[in-house]
Amino acid sequence: MFIFKPRYLKKAKLLRKGVVKFLSYKKDLISEKLFSEITVALENFDNAVDSRDKERIKLAAKELTKLCEQSVPPPSNPIIRENLEVILVAIIIAVGIRTYCVQPFRIPTGSMQPTLNGIICKVIEPSENPNYAKPGPVKLIWEKFSEGRTYVDIKIPAGAKIDKFEEVTRFKFFTSTLISFEGSQYETIKVGVPLKNLFQEKNRGGLGLRSALNISRAFNYSSESAKEFPVKGRHMAIDSDFRLQGYCDTGDQVLVNKMIYHFRSPERGEIFVFNTKGIAGINGGVQSQHYIKRLCGVPGDSLEIKKNGGPLYVNGEIATEDGIAKVFDEYDGYSLIRKVRVPDYQGINKTKLPKDSYFALGDNSDDSADSRMWGNVPEDNLLGPGLMVYWPLEHWGLMK
Repeated sequence: MFIFKPRYLKKAKLLRKGVVKFLSYKKDLISEKLFSEITVALENFDNAVDSRDKERIKLAAKELTKLCEQSVPPPSNPIIRENLEVILVAIIIAVGIRTYCVQPFRIPTGSMQPTLNGIICKVIEPSENPNYAKPGPVKLIWEKFSEGRTYVDIKIPAGAKIDKFEEVTRFKFFTSTLISFEGSQYETIKVGVPLKNLFQEKNRGGLGLRSALNISRAFNYSSESAKEFPVKGRHMAIDSDFRLQGYCDTGDQVLVNKMIYHFRSPERGEIFVFNTKGIAGINGGVQSQHYIKRLCGVPGDSLEIKKNGGPLYVNGEIATEDGIAKVFDEYDGYSLIRKVRVPDYQGINKTKLPKDSYFALGDNSDDSADSRMWGNVPEDNLLGPGLMVYWPLEHWGLMK
């Protein structure tokens, strides 16, 4: 039996099997002369195996291996080829992981603050810090990695008229805004901040550029898809040199577990991601986006907010899940749950969640458009629970 054969005979059998397979695969690439020589060498090898002479088998195996190696040309640039194979395998694995296991997302808004940070900007006022200067290169690099910080220094000369603002994105993650001017004498300015945050008022975490420049046409803050804002004809020439300095910290980059909902049901209190397809209250349900919120109600739950600034009641009891309960703790800095932008709102009037429907709320309740505004989230829209923040490094860790 094969199991009781000496090791050298086992190796010989495996070598013969490999040579036969090699000849089958490479027959069309091997010359007739070499093919005949390999065939003869294989017969000699078989005779050596039959003799069970270890030294004879060793010599025959060496000759057979040498002929096989000579029969086909070596691959050109083997190092490059091997590296390309490794890269290709890595890409396939990464795509597989992203498709079926985890997927990265960026938090664009402050609706989940302070649990998750959106893009937060700060303007440096000359009156407060007249000697302000951008940090040196070492600190710039460190703050970029640790906080995702981008410094802004916008300089517009007197007499310039803005033509348009245009948002551009590279590699789906690096978003900037281009400011172009009327007339070829002015160079386009690139600002490493999304258009929405560039226009958003300072008291709402933006840079407030529209107000600072007195651009008359209002900007639609709710339009997540707005990538271009034409100004031509609506902006008077700047009387004096304009300068705006400050910085913006990027929104948290998070990983979402796309697999776990195949094995368990969504749980109240966890952070989850869903797409907005079919939710009519979000941009008319036309463009599908991904939102990240706190899951505060599951199918069958009866939800109620009895008063402004009050707790969330689930099935008649105050919610006790850690993620929901901490929203009502003012010491942690969470805003209390209220109707978005309606000061006299009296609460959710005992909303009963139907089958396959979920209720989403933002932790930053005063500044969150969520299920109170656009309704329930269908089960088919759910992507998965938030797993962890992987960047910026200052916020690295599991999501809770």
